[in-house]
Amino acid sequence: MASEEGADALWTRDGDETSWAEWAEARAGAPATPFVSELIQAHPAPSPRAWALDLGCGTGRALSPLAEAGYRVAGLDATARAVELCRERARAEPLPAWPIRASAAALPLRDGCASFVLAIASLFHLTRPELESALAEVRRVLSPGGEAVLHFLDIRDWRRSLAPGLTPEAETLSGYSAVVTCFCSQPTLEGWLQVAGLKVRSLDLRVTSSPAGEQRDWIAICTRGSLPPTYCP
Repeated sequence: MASEEGADALWTRDGDETSWAEWAEARAGAPATPFVSELIQAHPAPSPRAWALDLGCGTGRALSPLAEAGYRVAGLDATARAVELCRERARAEPLPAWPIRASAAALPLRDGCASFVLAIASLFHLTRPELESALAEVRRVLSPGGEAVLHFLDIRDWRRSLAPGLTPEAETLSGYSAVVTCFCSQPTLEGWLQVAGLKVRSLDLRVTSSPAGEQRDWIAICTRGSLPPTYCP
């Protein structure tokens, strides 16, 4: 079972697509966290016309700091209500941002268009096939010399106990139709990135203690690398 101790990766499921709409409503108008703002500030736009992709943009919390860093922003989310709220935010501020409803597994963007890809609290809500496709898509849209900041949950994160575990093949719904959450070990994560053709510049584990246990977040900073010989699109 995927939920057994010692697993390299496991998925949990708790809730359905209505949970995502409720999540969006609860965060309408909320600003970016200081941590996300700091990540963006560390990756300023390399040119005035550079594009950033906010993958899993939600209600647009990262739009303002991305614009302040000098980017034009393509926001992408699979949740209809989140995209609606994100568009409202972009119009109200206003911001050079264009939210799109689409799946991370099939980005409606041209090759090499993004100087910066930000994926915070989104990739680990994908099923195994979606995650593999999404990482390959990140590489495809990332420009040569561009960087991606990708967020994952460690296998020992306490939040794995919040919902029942399941094997990846048992999840038949898409990530935006069910609240699935992935937890993985460092070697497994590094393997996924390598297979996708993403070169890891840094991989840091951010540990935050809480009364419930340790939140263990991986932050991977990647560039566009070479595809392994065994890669098959």
